[in-house]
Order: sequence, then structure tokens, then C-alpha cells
Amino acid sequence: MKTSAGHRDLRTAAALISTLLFWGSAFPFIRLALGSYAPGHLTLLRFLVASVAMIALVVVFRTPLPGCRYWPALAGLSLLNVIGYHVLLNYGLVAVQAGPGSLIVNTAPVFSYIAAGPLLHERTDWRAWLGLAISLAGMSIIAYGENGAMRLNGGTLLLLGCAITWGLSTVLVKPLLRHMSAMQVAAMTLWFGTTGLLVFLPGFVHAVKTAPAAATWSIAYLGVFPIAVSYATWNYVLAHMPATRAVNYTYLIPLIAVAEAYAMLGERPHPASIAGGAIAMAGVVLANAGRRAENS
Repeated sequence: MKTSAGHRDLRTAAALISTLLFWGSAFPFIRLALGSYAPGHLTLLRFLVASVAMIALVVVFRTPLPGCRYWPALAGLSLLNVIGYHVLLNYGLVAVQAGPGSLIVNTAPVFSYIAAGPLLHERTDWRAWLGLAISLAGMSIIAYGENGAMRLNGGTLLLLGCAITWGLSTVLVKPLLRHMSAMQVAAMTLWFGTTGLLVFLPGFVHAVKTAPAAATWSIAYLGVFPIAVSYATWNYVLAHMPATRAVNYTYLIPLIAVAEAYAMLGERPHPASIAGGAIAMAGVVLANAGRRAENS
């Protein structure tokens, strides 16, 4: 029993670490590809690649499709964590650097904590709401560093939308994982989401033909690792670890994104962006403290 539990803990840790590394790397790779691809075409190509990769994973692990009665819920979830999140992310990163962008997106735990109240009937105290206010203030400072204006606008607002959709999907996936495996949820939401992204098909073939190989290979990487592999590993983590604990580790993603954006693109975030990011993360920590206190 102990050996089995120990192996399970190691698998969960490995899944968590790989997820964080791949997600952190996604921000600079998206910025690199946006130099040659429109955001919509980037999103579609990324998910077409991810869909093929997921088919391979499903075949290798002999994962059966879930029952049809779960498909509407999975399709609804894909509206948040595929279509909503990734379209907003790619359009937002047109105007915001990879590092500051990751700081905004990774305020998602605050929205997860708040949404867990009405959706999962978990109590949330005043610290969650104060944490949200502090995180929004931090985002305004990030916007100043990126745009020279102390307000949430443009790319900053789009990335705020990413944080909201990610936070909601983290909460909504938990009930589904009681009836399906992590791989089943990942595969079905990915395929449903890719179908919805076909709205970006006009001009897509020409964009792929004319884009530099480096940009196309970057998107291929984004489809295989931060999407297909990480969807499965993240859902595995959520199936074996409390969501509130799992999202705490996402604080590391901005550090990974900033380091890789500097190495790959030479991006140096404005000092105001770094300060705003620290304030936004402080809001996440405060909100999480309230969540732990109410659930202890």
C-alpha cells in the first residue's frame, strides 16, 4: 500500500513539474510565432497539431471514449479551456510581453477560489475578494509598464479574460473527473474545442504555406507539449491532488516564462510590470489563505 501510494505521489509530482515547465515555455513560443501568424491561425494550427497528438496518446494508452451523456458537459468545458482561454491568450500576447502576460494569466487561482463557492458549494471568506482587488490593482500596474497607462485595456483585458476562463475551468473540471479519467477529459475537450476553432479556417492554408519554418515548428511544439501532453498531465494532477493545492504551484509559471522569454526573445519586462506582477501574485496568495482557512 505504501509503495503504491509512493509511486502515485511520484507520478503526480512528475506530471505537475512537466506541466509547469511546458506551460511556462508556451508564452515565449507564442510570442515568437505571432511574428508570422495571425492569432486566430496560430490557435487553429496549434490545436490541429494537438488533436493529432492526442489521438496518438489515446491509442497508446488505450483510452476509451466517455459515455455520450457526458459529451455536452465536455463541450461546454471546451468553450472555456480551449476556445475562450487560448483565443484570448493569443490575441492578448500580441500587445503584452511573454513575462508580464504570464503574470496576468496566473492570477487564475483567485477566480478559481471565488467560483468554487457557488459552483462547488465551498465557503469563501473576505480574503478571496480582497485578494481579487489586489490582483486587479497589480494588473493595472502591469498595464502601465506595457502600455504607459494605469488601466486595464487592450491586451491586458484579454489576458484577464484568460485568467477568468482558466479559473472557472479548473473548478468545473473537478465533477467530471469523478466519472472519467484525466485522459478522457483532456481528449474530448481538446477535440470539441478544435472543432469550434475551425471558424479561423479562411486564409489558414495560405498562412501556413507562407510562414517561416521556425514559426510553424514553434506552433507544432505548442500543440504537442503545452497542449496535448499538458492537458493530460494537468488533469492527472487534479485527479490526485486538491485543486486548491495544485493551483498554488502555478505561481512558478511566470518565473519560467520570464526566464525563457529573456533567453529566447531578449524580452526585459519593464520594472513596473515586475512590481505589478508581484502585487498581483500577493493578491493570489491572500485569496488562497482565505480559502485554506475556510476549508480547514
